[in-house]
Amino acid sequence: MEGLKEDKVLDLSGLSCPLPVVLTSETMRKMKEGQVLKVISTDPGFERDIWSWSKQSGNVLLKLEKDGEKTVAYIKKASEGGEPSLWYWVKFHALGVKLHVRQFLVFMNPFTKKPDHFITFSAISEGTRAEKLLKEKGERDVLLLPIPDEIDPRCGVVLAVKGQERAREIYEKLRDMNVGVEAIYKKSGKSYERVFP
Repeated sequence: MEGLKEDKVLDLSGLSCPLPVVLTSETMRKMKEGQVLKVISTDPGFERDIWSWSKQSGNVLLKLEKDGEKTVAYIKKASEGGEPSLWYWVKFHALGVKLHVRQFLVFMNPFTKKPDHFITFSAISEGTRAEKLLKEKGERDVLLLPIPDEIDPRCGVVLAVKGQERAREIYEKLRDMNVGVEAIYKKSGKSYERVFP
């Protein structure tokens, strides 16, 4: 990768998730096939998010490096690059608002069973895909929520479940469906403990 030259630089230092990926996607959409975009971000979740976005959009992540607090990505525009539209990102942001409202209602309602196990994912898109697949299979006792800061301060989602056995069952089911599950955490008081794997 010596002599890697970028056609455009996008410095997104100081911006938080989901803005770095949104702005990268919008910029790539306007670039020509074969051009290289250099993106600089200080968001702690950017490395994971840009890897997942590149895979989904079809663009090529040429290089990813750390420079102190910054993550620097070099992305090549692919001929079949499928960057999401701005409307997709508006809906994505609305999802974040919806999930925070859902979280508030679940934990404030004294009549609902509170989830105590949380399944994490390799990317937000994997979490939303998991929820959709489970609903199609009639699984109604799982909730997609924002990831608690105690598990990961970066932008993300979790599937909330009641009971460790049930969490493990859902985890295995999702893994069998090739969903990017990462781990199961158990809530204990105000802290979260990783219980699997």
